[in-house]
Amino acid sequence: MGDTGEILVVIPARGGSKRLPRKNVLPLAGKPLICWTIEAALEAKLKARIMVTSDDEEILAIAQQYQSQGVIAYKRPDELATDTASTADVLIDAVKVEQAAGHGPKTLVLLQPTSPLRNAEDILAALEIYRDGGCEDTVVTVCEVDHPTAWVGSVTSDSLLIGVSATSKRSHDYEKEYRLNGAVYIVNIAALLGDEKIFSSQTLASKMPRSRSLDVDDHLDYQICGALLADRHKQESLDA
Repeated sequence: MGDTGEILVVIPARGGSKRLPRKNVLPLAGKPLICWTIEAALEAKLKARIMVTSDDEEILAIAQQYQSQGVIAYKRPDELATDTASTADVLIDAVKVEQAAGHGPKTLVLLQPTSPLRNAEDILAALEIYRDGGCEDTVVTVCEVDHPTAWVGSVTSDSLLIGVSATSKRSHDYEKEYRLNGAVYIVNIAALLGDEKIFSSQTLASKMPRSRSLDVDDHLDYQICGALLADRHKQESLDA
């Protein structure tokens, strides 16, 4: 089993969003969307430094509410708040800020705020796979796809469906397939700084249930997540 070394959790949250404006601060089941990710990171009890990196003052103000619990609100440079700035660039900037402050993280945990259903258990499960793999290869969370990719194709301008398998196999007759769900990424920092990319040559997968894999990209996602979180809160209240 590998040694993760000092861990840095990074939660990148821009203020701008085209499909769902201001989504990171929208109220979701009683609190701003980004709070669900900050609190999941805290509940994992990683003894890590947790940084919210953003260009937006409102997002940073929300992060500062968790300052007593060790959360860092960092205002990133303007050039890293554009549509063209890559996630790797944002993460490298966060690492360099930490290094300049005298810290030497070896492992980075990326938690995107648009995955509010992901919980502490999912974070810890991904870290366990990372440790078991020797702490060298990136670990990403995945979930099973809704339907076989053999059923996925495209439609031409004259409505012709192409690229879809014409077999009569039923969905459960296909081998299980998985997709990235964007909830958790575990990255070796030395590799990140050296290669300037998140994925390693051999990326490992940590499976999550589809019920916690929804990514908030548009208003429908937002409504579904709100309903699921409200139901979860109700169930927890009944179990208490």
